[in-house]
Order: sequence, then structure tokens, then C-alpha cells
Amino acid sequence: MAAISRFAGVRRRLTRFAARLAQFRVNASDSGPTASDSTARVSVIIPLFNAMPYLVELLDSLAAQDMDPALFEVIAVDDGSTDGGGNLLDEFASRHSNWRVIHQKNSGWPGQPRNVGIDVAAGDYVFFCDADDRLGPEALRRMVAFADEHGVDVLAPRLVALGGRRVRSSLFTDTVVDVDARTVLATLSPQKLIRRELLEKHGIRFPEGRVRLEDGMMLTRCYLHSRQTAILADYDYYYLRRRDDGRNISSQGVRPRDYTKSVVELATIIEELEPDPDLAELMVLDLHQRKVLRFYEPERLSLMSSLTRRRWVKAHSLFMERFIPERLDAELEFPFRERSQLIRSRDVAGLLSLAETQELLDQNPHAVRVVADEEMVRFELELEPSGDVEIVRIVARARDAGAEAAATFAVQCADAAHRFVLPRADLAGLGPVVADLFVELRANGIDGPPRRLRADADELPLSADWCRVYATVKGNLSVDLRG
Repeated sequence: MAAISRFAGVRRRLTRFAARLAQFRVNASDSGPTASDSTARVSVIIPLFNAMPYLVELLDSLAAQDMDPALFEVIAVDDGSTDGGGNLLDEFASRHSNWRVIHQKNSGWPGQPRNVGIDVAAGDYVFFCDADDRLGPEALRRMVAFADEHGVDVLAPRLVALGGRRVRSSLFTDTVVDVDARTVLATLSPQKLIRRELLEKHGIRFPEGRVRLEDGMMLTRCYLHSRQTAILADYDYYYLRRRDDGRNISSQGVRPRDYTKSVVELATIIEELEPDPDLAELMVLDLHQRKVLRFYEPERLSLMSSLTRRRWVKAHSLFMERFIPERLDAELEFPFRERSQLIRSRDVAGLLSLAETQELLDQNPHAVRVVADEEMVRFELELEPSGDVEIVRIVARARDAGAEAAATFAVQCADAAHRFVLPRADLAGLGPVVADLFVELRANGIDGPPRRLRADADELPLSADWCRVYATVKGNLSVDLRG
């Protein structure tokens, strides 16, 4: 531990030295300190490279903030844009005295311009925007007020997806004033409010150059040094966009060795900074699931060449040899457990077979020809793709109660229609509740997780004297047993 501590100390000193050097990289094309330089509570930092026309929407959303302009500053670092975005920044800065624009030669990646922004920031907090996103009009004021009230070092605001961008929305359902590091590590995008003192005290900056997951490396250090981290979910704070032109860095092609090297760095940071080795191990396992095992989703795997598949498996297996003991596979659920085992043995053919099985198990069968009478609810199931799939059972689960009634019924006709009957007596055992219906499937000897049973709204609702069968707003089949 002493050696690790000394190494971390050297790294912090080198980071601070690099930050001081960065001040000299700001060239003469700098509009200079903002009018809010001495009063800003938060500095909004934007790295820009060819983000037109999306940039307009971001800048408009910053100009529309309901926070006093004296309490925030905007620092935009134009990283050699060639699409007119730099001129637009200058135009906005000419109209807003709390804006600063720095023009520089292209560095090739967002980390360096973000660091330039940190080096000149004056606010108590910094907040990182991407040039193709936008903020809610109350975002800055509400975030700063919450962080002040609760003494927060790092604040993760609710993110909203735009243009098909994927956001871990389940993380932002509730506000958590003091969230544990393992939970918040599920969000590693840079759009966080961070106390600037935290960055300076620990010499935290973004890695520079073409480094994958560079924002995750920076955020992981922040989380693990933070005295208090919060999730703020009471407002739509930040809209994260997937660009139509596919030029988000996260959308660009990746090289297995380089990407896995970044995952190794993230795991190393966790092991260095998390004092509880058992917790660190679980954090790295979470990282393994999100940043390694996700590459083997069926659709993604099918698009890879055979050579690319082998390269990913080799790189990932080497990562696992170092960070993921075999016993940890048991902590994972389907299909991640199976993927992890197959990668460990470098079984590419097995991964392809698993992907085919997963496609069979991930479907939501449809209930058709639904009937509700005095004694039962009955229906038939349609599977697509049907393949070699067995229906294990239908599960009726009491909503919000955790109770469960389940029964297995054999196919009742020779034409292979899947006909099922849920007797009134079995459902009544749940009590006066709304019961959601699930299907459990088996394919190639593997049992999949419960899947919601789909239903067509044009056939429903149906009513009997003891129940009402209906399709939810999401098109799932439920039975109301409340009489």
C-alpha cells in the first residue's frame, strides 16, 4: 500500500505540473477572463470541434439559463473547428460578457481542450458540456443550489436522451443526496457538476491524446476522491444527443487493444483508490460487465468480421486474467455469466452460439385469442422467432408486491399452438391486485429471465365478473383482480 500511495503522489504532482504547462498552450486567440471571473459559482466548459448545426442549440440553452450571469461563466475552447462554429462562439461572446472563447489548433480529442478550460476556470464548480447537447433552462441554478445545500463534491444530474442516444435512465429515477461510489460509477459521461477544489487538490485532469474512455478515467478519480457524491433527478437537466452524422466520438470505430487498454486503466484506478479490496473487486466486475461484456450483444457480434471477433476475445481474455478471478463469474446473471466464461476460454464459436440463443430468449411472446370467462383466462402464444424454444411457464406476478403464482401447461393441440389456461382459483391466490403476466423460455438448454407477455390492444380489454384483462400502455398483458 505504501508503494501505491507513493506512486499516486507522484502521479498527482505530474498532473499538476502538466496543468501548469497547459496554461502556456492557450494561444493569443483568447477573449480573456469573463466579467464573472471574480463572482462565478460555476464555470461551464465546452470543448468544440465541428459541431454545427447542433452547437446553436447548446449556446441558446446556455444563454437562456435563469441563473444570474454574474454567477456563472461559459468557457468555450474551439479545438480547431473548420465549420464556422468558432465564429459563432465569438458572436455569442460579443453579446455575453460572462463568456470566454479560446481558439487553438486541433488536438484531436476532447480531453486537452477540457483541461484548458479547467486551467482558466474561476467558478467554485465546473460543469462539462458537449457542443452537440443542451441544458434545461433551470439547470445551472438548481445544480449549484443543491450542491451548496448538501456539501456535494460531485453531482450527477438527470440525463435525457436525444436522437436515439442511450442513457442509463434507471440511475436517474430518484434523487440521492449521498450515493455510494459503486452505484454512481454506472455513469461515466463527463456531464457532471464538480467542485473545482477537488480537481486542484488531487491534481485531476482528463487524459490527453486519443485515449478511449478518457472521461471515465477522470470521473472515476473524482468519485473515489469525493467526500460526497449525489444524484439529482428532480428535473431534466441535460439532454445528451446522438448525432445524425455519426460523429460522436463514442460512435466511432474502436480498436480492441486500445479500448481494452483503457478498461485496464479504469480498473487500475479503482484498485488504487478504493480502500476496501472486496468492494474494489465488485466495482471492477461491474466495469467488466458494462465495458467488456457489452461488446458481445447479438446484433453487435453479428456485424463483426471473424478476425475482429478473435481480436476482441483475445484482448478481453487478457484483461480478465488480470482483474476478473473465475469465481466472480458466479456473481453475473444471464447472459453476462455465460459470456464471461466463454471469453475466458477464448471460445468464439461458443459466443456466436450464445448470441443466437439470446435472441431466442430475449423475445416477448404475444398473447392472441384471449378469452376471459367465469372460471379462467385462456390464450395462445405466438413466438417469433420460434426456433428451438420451449415455454417453461407463465408467471402471474402481483404488481408492487413481489407475490407470485405460476403454473405450467402442456400444449393442448396437435398443430403446435401454444395454448395456456390460468384458472381463476390460481389467480385468486394473489389477492385483490393487478397481476402482470410474464413468460419464461428455454432455448438450447439455457433458461432465460422472465419476459413480459405482449398483447394487442385492439383485442382488449375483456371483463368477467372476477377480473379485467387488458393491455398496458406499453402493450403488455395484465389482469386486474380487484373486482
